[in-house]
Amino acid sequence: MKKIGCFMLVLILLAIAMINNNHVLISNAESIDGLSAKSYIVVDGNGKVLISNHADERVEVASICKLMTTLLTLESIDAGVIGVDDKVIASEYACSAEGSQAFLDAGSEYCIRDLIKSVVIASANDSAIVLAEVIGGNEENFTKSMNLRAQELGMKNTLYGNATGLSGNKQYSTAQDTAIILNEISKYEMYQNDCKIWMDKLIHPSGRETELVNTNRLVRYYPNCKTGKTGYTDEAGYCLSSTAEKDNLKLTCVVLGCDSSADRFSDSVALYNKAFANYKSEKIIDKDLPIENDIVVKRGKSDRIQVVAESDYYLTIPRQGEDYTIEYNVKRDLSAPIKRGDVVGAANIVVDGEVVATINLIADMDIDKESYIDIVNRVVSKFGFVN
Repeated sequence: MKKIGCFMLVLILLAIAMINNNHVLISNAESIDGLSAKSYIVVDGNGKVLISNHADERVEVASICKLMTTLLTLESIDAGVIGVDDKVIASEYACSAEGSQAFLDAGSEYCIRDLIKSVVIASANDSAIVLAEVIGGNEENFTKSMNLRAQELGMKNTLYGNATGLSGNKQYSTAQDTAIILNEISKYEMYQNDCKIWMDKLIHPSGRETELVNTNRLVRYYPNCKTGKTGYTDEAGYCLSSTAEKDNLKLTCVVLGCDSSADRFSDSVALYNKAFANYKSEKIIDKDLPIENDIVVKRGKSDRIQVVAESDYYLTIPRQGEDYTIEYNVKRDLSAPIKRGDVVGAANIVVDGEVVATINLIADMDIDKESYIDIVNRVVSKFGFVN
């Protein structure tokens, strides 16, 4: 009954946060007063900080550490180190883990895919340690890899102490660094899919079943939520990292050190409502529209080339508007041969005098190098030798 009562409280607070979002919007654009979170941040899909408070403060983040555990697992699959269908044995050490568990049977074989799912959905500590042991040989070696990868991602204020986030080892991170890794792991389709699962089952080799319930309530009760990871220990408080998308605006929100489980969800909804109400995503570069049609090409069968952007670019701007400029720089000394897709320049997006992004400009057609016969025919045609 207590569990049901807490569950209902979460729903009520979420509903209140959604209904009262106009009240939340009274706050300034940099932070929101009255939140439970000790630190928080909201960034867009390009890493631009929209809302923050103490975002670089080093704190424990509990099971949010498992974002890195899962990321290294998915990267190991990509590298061919392990396979999703590989079966591995759960160790006694892993099965003795405290906190959230998949209740693995020591000595039994489990599929890598099922272990990943139990970590993403139910934050299973035992499954996380099994993955760490398989990839790193032991949890200690795996933790070293976690810290190395954090440095590579630019997570300057993060130190991992284990693969689970359980307290006991020196470890810390920040809201800013958590946003970085959540953005990175959210690129994986497998992670996105698992994050959306509300309930599932892990079937053990013995036939016993463990029910997996998603610890991130937002995926069920906040329609814009796409991915996320919760965390809780006495030291860290209640934490939540999540992503959401609305009208092409992609956001990552991290709240750390909340007073209750309900607070981490209502705080996140309040921050999302604030960001979506005050910002919009605008396509300022369209890859399907030509940038220039009259770029001269030397010694080619054609002497002109069309240039387009390599990709679309969306800029997050305040709804009341923001000044930006696009600086197009196209090479003027092009010579054939040129293949479609060759980089022939760059577009710099400038906001407040600072380049915030650079998009490659590419050739939109092939131009072969002219042959000797082509040169002769061009000269003949130029001087009117042909009737």
